[in-house]
Amino acid sequence: MVMNKVSRPVFVVPTHPVLRLASLGLVTFIFTLFSLELTQLGALLAPLWFPTSVMMVAFYRHSRRMWPAIAIACTLGNVAASLVLFPLHELNLIYSGINIAEAAVGGLLLRKLLPCYNPLQNLHDWIRLAIGSALIPPLVGGLLVYLLVPSDNPLQSFIVWTLSEAIGALALVPLGLLFKPHYLLRHRNPRLLLETLLTLAVTLALSALSMIYMPWPYTCIIVLLMWSAVRLPRMEAFMVFLCTVMLVSLIMSDSTLSQHVSVVYTVTNASWMPFVMILLPANVMTMVMYAFRAESKHIVESEERFRNAMEYSAIGMALVSTEGQWLQVNKALCQFLGYSPDEFRELTFQELTLPEDLDSDLHQRDSLVRGDINTYTMEKRYYTRQGEVVWALLAVSLVRNPDSTPLYFIAQIEDIDELKKTEQVNQRLMERITLANEAGGVGIWEWDLKPNKISWDKRMFELYGVPSHIQPTWQIWEACLVEEDREKATRKVLNSLKSTTPLMLEFRVKFKGKIRHIRSLANRVLNKQGEVERLLGINIDMTEVKELNDALFQEKERLHITLDSIGEAVVCTDINMNINFMNPVAEKMSGWTQQEALNKPLLSVLHISVGDHGPLIGNFRTGDLSRSDIDDDLVLHSRHGGSFDIQYSITPLSTLNGENIGSVLVIQDVTESREMLRQLSYSASHDVLTHLANRASFESHLKRHLLNIDNAQERHALVFIDLDRFKSVNDNAGHAAGDALLREISALMLSLVRKGDILARLGGDEFGLLLPECKEEDAHDIAQRIVDGVNTYPFTWEGRTHHVGASAGITFIDRHNTNLTDLLSQADIACYASKNNGRGRVTIYGAHPDAMPRVHNRFSQKE
Repeated sequence: MVMNKVSRPVFVVPTHPVLRLASLGLVTFIFTLFSLELTQLGALLAPLWFPTSVMMVAFYRHSRRMWPAIAIACTLGNVAASLVLFPLHELNLIYSGINIAEAAVGGLLLRKLLPCYNPLQNLHDWIRLAIGSALIPPLVGGLLVYLLVPSDNPLQSFIVWTLSEAIGALALVPLGLLFKPHYLLRHRNPRLLLETLLTLAVTLALSALSMIYMPWPYTCIIVLLMWSAVRLPRMEAFMVFLCTVMLVSLIMSDSTLSQHVSVVYTVTNASWMPFVMILLPANVMTMVMYAFRAESKHIVESEERFRNAMEYSAIGMALVSTEGQWLQVNKALCQFLGYSPDEFRELTFQELTLPEDLDSDLHQRDSLVRGDINTYTMEKRYYTRQGEVVWALLAVSLVRNPDSTPLYFIAQIEDIDELKKTEQVNQRLMERITLANEAGGVGIWEWDLKPNKISWDKRMFELYGVPSHIQPTWQIWEACLVEEDREKATRKVLNSLKSTTPLMLEFRVKFKGKIRHIRSLANRVLNKQGEVERLLGINIDMTEVKELNDALFQEKERLHITLDSIGEAVVCTDINMNINFMNPVAEKMSGWTQQEALNKPLLSVLHISVGDHGPLIGNFRTGDLSRSDIDDDLVLHSRHGGSFDIQYSITPLSTLNGENIGSVLVIQDVTESREMLRQLSYSASHDVLTHLANRASFESHLKRHLLNIDNAQERHALVFIDLDRFKSVNDNAGHAAGDALLREISALMLSLVRKGDILARLGGDEFGLLLPECKEEDAHDIAQRIVDGVNTYPFTWEGRTHHVGASAGITFIDRHNTNLTDLLSQADIACYASKNNGRGRVTIYGAHPDAMPRVHNRFSQKE
């Protein structure tokens, strides 16, 4: 024993390795002697073998470099005990080697499966202990005995060895793992020591009586061990189990005591069953009770900590019901609000909360109850007992039942009334200073030279675009300057330290991709020795002044160009093509007012396409500045749905130094002139009466298709259609009737052709039809539909119905038939054949050579 600082005796384990090994050898000697004595007392019971368990525990508790010494010490103890009972020639060191191998396996498994501190915390740990010490190692040892030790009955040797080692491990290993020297200090408590000794004595006495006199002794022993497990802590319970097993084994081995029939029967037929029946349920109950005691202790300690924390907390704490009733309050809260605990219980937190803060509190409380949040914190105001309003910082959490229903709230209420009042005063003061600085665009800075520390106010961080949490330094200030101004500004600041005049300089800083102009003024502050101690100055943002000067020049330049372009739409942009001016004509044509279009990208306001339905222009600066090469195609689409045919020009704006500051876009409305050009173009390519393509336009389309024939599979159809009996309508009803008939027949035929087919009036009552990419049967069907439609069409004029007919001829265009003159002649010949063969027919050129007329130049004769 040694004395600690408070003069309490403490048991210590020998610290020197030799003393430890000697103690371990002595323990092994005692347990080996006991196990061997069992075989001396009687041969009915297989011996319980404890030495392997002792070595296994030692391997678990010590580092691997100690294992060889541990194995030697335990083996020496084992051999010494054997020599006490047996002569030297009967020793078999193979058993000692098997014991070492088995213990090493168990030590490794236990170190792998169990934690190093408090290895038996729950039932799962005990199961791992049983597997790692009482199952796998005994099986390994039994297998080695089976293979290495000669025997008349190897199977019996395997079974006896395995069971004796397993029972020894179950009885001794839990105690060996749990034992720590400081555990003995607990028995200084007389109550625990007395209860342990009394339980041990009662258990051993009743167990002995049960073994000798009871018909079913093991049932009684199990009850006694379970009673011990309930009454005692883990280590003491395992000590009782070990002593009971040792006592029962002695009784079962002593033939003078084992005279009861049931005992003899049990020992003779199943010597291992009693120990398993005794140890397994008792060990399980011990671990269950330990877990229960640990949980109870944890709950009690938690409740005690919470009670102490609440009672002695420097801030107010309370338990509040879900309805808002104060359940429990601490002294700090009573002192803060002036109420006694009894007065609190008669109130709700809603009654003490300022109405302006109540809704926010209730909203967050409801979110907490629903589980949307786990806790919430807010600043709120309470009424004191004297009727004053005070500020508090409230933090609320919710305690729930096991079924997740709300139980009560835990509220922490900290007095921040003085802090809020000071904060409000400081805030008003800072607002005045900040307002004055912002109104003048002024930032205040200070450079303390001795510790080389720079201080900025809020405005300074804003001027330089530096985050407010960064400590300003000389390097940060230099990095913010535009590179061209850096050397000059740095030199001037350093020279001001030697000068007697105040510092004044202007420079530029980079701010979010833009340039900001700064004017800096500073005075020197001297110490008692007349040395410069620090610089105190201000920075003024001159950017707006600079931009105003630039804007005046830009406005002058813009006005000059606008006056020169006043007859057209004029749009001015900055360097990024964002609009900064529009004249009234531009507003009218675009549908945007100048106020709406300011600072918007030019392309988002002016939608100009190539053609009425063509793609939008994506860049006004692409190619030449003048777009005269595509003027005829440009269309400006108004915001309100109208459109204008336009042409435009774009001119850059430059400063006196040649720096580009934007552009001027001049747009001319050419809708009227372009419409006249379209009408002339339409008249030149369309028949005035029927509005179909005329002969020249038809031949132009035909030529384009002839030039594009390059695919052997590509084939077009050319159809000539001639009206029958048209002359009689013209002669009998007049030319007006003939014109009306031609318009109606044209509309009819146009409705019977495909989209993309080209129908033209070639002259008089003759029509041409071009069918691109058309098969022979499809061309015949289309022509036949037209002929049938004309033949059955009733034309009424002045109350009289006239009937006309039509004949058609077809020829086909492919890469073997591409001559324009030949194609026209072939179609004309086929059409003439239809008329010659009875009219109202469709004839394909070359389909029936005998039906073709002998005259082949009718088309050229018409011309």
